Amino acid sequence: MTYIVKKEIKGHKYYYEYESYRVGKEVKHRCVRYLGRSEDLGKRKTPVDIAVNSSLDYGPVIALHTLALRIGLPEIIRRCAPKGGGQDIGKLVEIMAINRCLDPVSRNRLKGWYELTALPVLLGIPPSKLHPQIFYNAMNYLTDEAILEIQREIYKNVRRMYGIDTSCIFYDLTSTYFEGTKCPFAEFGHSSDKRPDKLQINIGVAVDKDCIPITHEVFPGSVRDVSTLMESAQRLKSEFDIDSPIIIIDRGMISKKNLTKLRDLQYHYIIARKMGQLEKRVVQEIPDENYAEARLINSLEERELFLTERIVKDVRWIICWNREKAEDDRAFRDLMISKSIKELEHVKKGCGKRKLKSKEEIYHAVYGILEKHGTKGFFNIKINKRGAPRLNFDLNDSNIEKACKLDGKYIIETSDFSLKEIEVAQEYLDRDVVEKFFQMLKDVIGLRPTYVYTEQPIKAHVFICTLAVLLLSILRKVLKRAGKDMSAVRALDVLKSIKRVEFSIGGLTLVRTTEFSDQQREIVSIFNVAPLGL
Repeated sequence: MTYIVKKEIKGHKYYYEYESYRVGKEVKHRCVRYLGRSEDLGKRKTPVDIAVNSSLDYGPVIALHTLALRIGLPEIIRRCAPKGGGQDIGKLVEIMAINRCLDPVSRNRLKGWYELTALPVLLGIPPSKLHPQIFYNAMNYLTDEAILEIQREIYKNVRRMYGIDTSCIFYDLTSTYFEGTKCPFAEFGHSSDKRPDKLQINIGVAVDKDCIPITHEVFPGSVRDVSTLMESAQRLKSEFDIDSPIIIIDRGMISKKNLTKLRDLQYHYIIARKMGQLEKRVVQEIPDENYAEARLINSLEERELFLTERIVKDVRWIICWNREKAEDDRAFRDLMISKSIKELEHVKKGCGKRKLKSKEEIYHAVYGILEKHGTKGFFNIKINKRGAPRLNFDLNDSNIEKACKLDGKYIIETSDFSLKEIEVAQEYLDRDVVEKFFQMLKDVIGLRPTYVYTEQPIKAHVFICTLAVLLLSILRKVLKRAGKDMSAVRALDVLKSIKRVEFSIGGLTLVRTTEFSDQQREIVSIFNVAPLGL
């Protein structure tokens, strides 16, 4: 493939036609012919015809394609999900994954997007050879066994080339819903999208600190969070040879059985405890002066906490006190108490009238107010037993004082005794990396709508979307290592204006890219993509 090179020598501009070629893995360049000086080109008697044959999206596409080749994505898929004839399944999956990163569309519209990019040139598949059914057929080859094998092989390559820190692994579950009732694999369940009226599936994912997915599983929508943890933990150990990580999980995963089994696997864990009676009593007994100041930083903010520790039933409880949250908790409680007093006064005045003629009616009205505002323990309620119904109430200062001792405080439990208090708190604070993964999966990659409604294509669609998040997460890691504070999405957007232009000039067909801005040149250098113009 040829392109034009301009050289400036002693104030004159000279033009040459160059071509790129490979010697093994090395890319080299050579001059094909000399075209002349700019002044001479302008003096030609015969006008030079210039026609643009095509202008294709190139910058983001070449970045993602190069990364896919580096981690061996198409080759691994080709090997783990062998397909008979037709188009290369590795390349078909790569097309679908890159599309999810850049402009998610349905398989029916994929060909139209594909032909506007440089992928036909890079992959050697002309758009005329593609149609929607080819992509749907390819997804049928992505069986559970094939997906697991692909995950294992990609994990090995990514760990070797870019590093995956498995000292801490973050695990969580999310759901995605379907319109209509045509999906037999989907079921009703707890919806993280706040759509309990819709059929859904659940997706469990394990990621590292850089949001790089290690493995994921797809479950029916009725599966509870707590029941998915051990299956994923056992998979990490048996399939990925991850021996002794710390699993960081949300409180929804907590059960005595799960925590015991994690320790049997020699896995440590970090988890936030629910505030039961034991937890409240332990926290309330700790004097404020026992807390030590600590500063923690997550991806969004620096947070000041005060920490202390207790050993309870052979595990560590790190009690965290956030004073800003404590002020919010106190203000919210005071507001709810104030609202309760106002409504209780209204009930008190209405005793014996209208719908408050009986003691039972007064009782239900009072406790309805306290339940609504969450203030049941903060009031002493008295409804006379004899005579006309009357209501009296006052504040329970003792219970309010106990509640104050809980303001802004929560407990992080861990089975690991090697970490410092602040390290345990920091690891738990970093769990928002899973939320970022789910946000990318749903908002950037466009997980839904799936446009498929049977079990295996649904799992294949989730897998392709997860591959897309993997590509973006690796790009973000590369940017971070280079000291560039920029998301992968933003970096790809900067490269968006780089086009691969094919044009004819004087009977020659030439190919080159549009000129780079300084920012584009910097990002191209960081990503170390294949030479532009190939």
